[in-house]
Amino acid sequence: MEMLAILVIVAILLFAEHQIFLRLVLKNVTYTVRFSTSEAIEGETFEIVEEIVNDKGLPVPWVKTELSTSRWLEFAGTQVARASDTRFVPSVFSLRPHQKCTRTRTAVAMKRGNFRLESVSMIGSDLLGLVSVSRALSVNESIRILPAPYELRESELSDMELSGEITAHRFICEDPFLISGSREYTGREPMNRIHWNSTARNAQLMVFNNDYTTRNRAAILINMQKTPNGEPRPVTTGDAETYIKAASFLLDRLADIGAECDLYTNGSGGVHEKGGSDSEDYMRMLRVLADLEITCTIDFRDFLTQAEMAGIYFADRTDILIVTAYIDDTMADLAAVWRRRGKHVAFYCNDDSVHDRELLRVGRVGRYYS
Repeated sequence: MEMLAILVIVAILLFAEHQIFLRLVLKNVTYTVRFSTSEAIEGETFEIVEEIVNDKGLPVPWVKTELSTSRWLEFAGTQVARASDTRFVPSVFSLRPHQKCTRTRTAVAMKRGNFRLESVSMIGSDLLGLVSVSRALSVNESIRILPAPYELRESELSDMELSGEITAHRFICEDPFLISGSREYTGREPMNRIHWNSTARNAQLMVFNNDYTTRNRAAILINMQKTPNGEPRPVTTGDAETYIKAASFLLDRLADIGAECDLYTNGSGGVHEKGGSDSEDYMRMLRVLADLEITCTIDFRDFLTQAEMAGIYFADRTDILIVTAYIDDTMADLAAVWRRRGKHVAFYCNDDSVHDRELLRVGRVGRYYS
């Protein structure tokens, strides 16, 4: 009889425990998640911070959260759903009454783009695992992954040497820091411009002769068209990522020398990003590359021809750098026209068949596989 009474009491306690946790296990439990940064570079590590709060007097013995995000954000100990681009990131917590728990995890960005934490599922249970209560939460957190530069060897670059300042035939005023020799004193120059060594050699007053300079203004063109024939079709994902990385490399190189740069592409319906020479301008163009969709709706020959006829895109450019899957006659002819106008033109291509074309500066771009 006593055993029966004990069993009845245990059953009542289990039933009461089951009902209490069934109704209250996830009550007043809040969960938030955020990235440690809004931007990162491809291949860099960053942190994801989870925070869960139990704001009630009842403990939560076991609660599991599972984030859904892109497969290209790699977390240790996580898995990618089969035949899917979704990665699941699980966490398990145990909370005392009125306790907050914060967990920081390290992630690696494996690909450029915009990635979101799409949703999170939360499952709570009791002490004995008899209760399972779930809740779906929406998450509004995103991170932009900027493309890492493709590591081109110096031998793969064109023979064009980019520089921050180049000599110009005409400009508004002389560059006081660029001395090209000496000339005869006219009486209008200040005394600190007198070239005393040249004066002694020529037995008459001579002054420093300054040359005219202008800053490099480059244009980077990314051709997302696979072949010049037929309807415009986009290149493969691997090739597109290669070209974006190559453009990132060129932007990085131009930023080092302080050159101005514009960015053009026939992907994403056509993009023209007007840039400058400061760090914020280059970051803005890197963001454009990060967001670039692998599409092609405009034939690259039409794009170049319209730009040339408009006479506004490349009129003030000193360097034109084209990243492309192929080089056809239209592109080669326009390159020759631009060179006759005194512009530097270089192609960057991963097609071995175009590297022997005469009069074309072609830099080698390898292949990138995602």
